[in-house]
Amino acid sequence: MANLYRRARAEPIVRRCAEDNSAPDPAWAQKVEHLSEIVEYRVSATCIAMLGTAMLAKALNHRVNLFWFKPKHIGDRDPSRAYSARTLCVSTLVPLSAEYGFSLGVSGREPLNNQPFFRMSRMDDGTPVNPKAQGAFDYFISLVNELQALPDEASAERALHAFIVVRRRYVTEYTDGGDGTIASPAALLEAITVFMSEGSAGGSHAQAIAAGVMDAGLEPDRVESGRINDPSRHYPGDVCIWTSPEKETVARAIEVRDKPVSESDIHIFARRCQSEGLQDCGVLMVSLRQSPLDDAALHRWADGIGINLRLWHGWGPFVREALFWSEVGANEAAALAATSARARLIEAEVSADALDRWDTLTSSDVTN
Repeated sequence: MANLYRRARAEPIVRRCAEDNSAPDPAWAQKVEHLSEIVEYRVSATCIAMLGTAMLAKALNHRVNLFWFKPKHIGDRDPSRAYSARTLCVSTLVPLSAEYGFSLGVSGREPLNNQPFFRMSRMDDGTPVNPKAQGAFDYFISLVNELQALPDEASAERALHAFIVVRRRYVTEYTDGGDGTIASPAALLEAITVFMSEGSAGGSHAQAIAAGVMDAGLEPDRVESGRINDPSRHYPGDVCIWTSPEKETVARAIEVRDKPVSESDIHIFARRCQSEGLQDCGVLMVSLRQSPLDDAALHRWADGIGINLRLWHGWGPFVREALFWSEVGANEAAALAATSARARLIEAEVSADALDRWDTLTSSDVTN
């Protein structure tokens, strides 16, 4: 029965739905639209990807139990009714969503590798859900129950068709860059300061900009920035620096925080780096509500456990240090940082409005 869920059988169904230009089932279109409106990006948006995957699983086999999405965790239950949501999503929905242009709510190669599904054994196993995501998750579960009750594969395929039609409207369209770039480190700092004062998107803006600034000081292939709250990340910190572009060994880790950081936060981060065999780590603190810390005491403590700790209070020290180590002049490095930060913001899936704002702040008619 597991062969039912192979890409060879799943792909034609998705293609058929994506190429169907008829009007979608109005009831399912309304339900997908409502879920799309109530999910909170980076908190409950994974429900979108899971809903599409459940629809596809039901379209492949109407006997499937949609709550049993991890076959290894169903115990002595009927294995013929379980399915691997992760495999079905990664092998089929992810590539075809890119080809046909419909949004799964979160991007990346493994959209389901996020909370709450990352921790769940079954959808109904009682795993706690982030309070901010509870409403969207409860509505998502109600839709899964409706899917479960559908009598046949054809009904599920109609639901999947509606899903694709609706989610096409949620693909972010980015415009081209501005008509110029940052002309100096001072202009870059001004752009960052204004941009960050207008919103953080749960920390993704700060993380993307920090990675972009590091790109200008190092080879971009050596800089990696994970997704916010990514449970599958295998290195500490939000931005890591690899020893080489081949990414065999992590050399440094940087935690980027746009909310207040305590001394205990730094102790915990440094200890994690130590446990991973890292000696060099840094914390970038950019919150306007950040209280002063005893940097001297923190450095003494870090020295005592064999950690080379860097602390940056605000964007200024961080940007100036990163640009200082660039192989090009400061002005050219600032321009590179602005361009790279733009690319990193796109990787972080910021809103089109946010990207337009970055372009405006870093355009020549503003910065020159």
